[in-house]
Amino acid sequence: MRAIAWAPLLVTGVLAIAMIGLLDAGSPLDSGDSLTLLRMMGPLLGAAAGFTVLDEMAAATAANPVSRGLRHRIRCLAGGLTAGAWWAVTCAIAVARLPEGGVLRLPGMAVEAATCIVAGLLAVSVAARFYQGRAAVLAGMGGLLGVFSVTLVLHGPYWPWLYPDRPTWEVVHYGWSAALVLLLVALDVTGRGPRGTR
Repeated sequence: MRAIAWAPLLVTGVLAIAMIGLLDAGSPLDSGDSLTLLRMMGPLLGAAAGFTVLDEMAAATAANPVSRGLRHRIRCLAGGLTAGAWWAVTCAIAVARLPEGGVLRLPGMAVEAATCIVAGLLAVSVAARFYQGRAAVLAGMGGLLGVFSVTLVLHGPYWPWLYPDRPTWEVVHYGWSAALVLLLVALDVTGRGPRGTR
């Protein structure tokens, strides 16, 4: 756990809380603004979580009796849960600041955030197959942010132009849930080493 790069997640989490807490401080925060901010936090926390995948001690632990796959799962679990905790705290602040009658559809938003975080972990895991050290993290982050930028430009019904009052909200989030499962499977497969190695 000491070998994991926690600083990016710590900085991103603090910034997320500061953004949601300080925007229009002293007055209720509109549901639309809360939705936009919480959606922004998913990709940002996913990119920061990618740093936890980086194994700077890989050369020293190559002969470790613990398999590469298990070490990868521990890193992803630690990074994913920490990013998820930051998002949950940010979400709690947003809910506390809602005006009377304001509503956030939290289950769907949580699935979006979890998918973004897992996508960040997967992007760096894939990049680590081709690059070493910080270059892998930068390549993974670049790929992740590139995907999100393209989806913004496409104005698709899935992200982020979908709002809770749309009738397709539930159906689209079934798709998000399916994507989350596929990304988790891909993340586990990507973390495995070549057959016969540890």
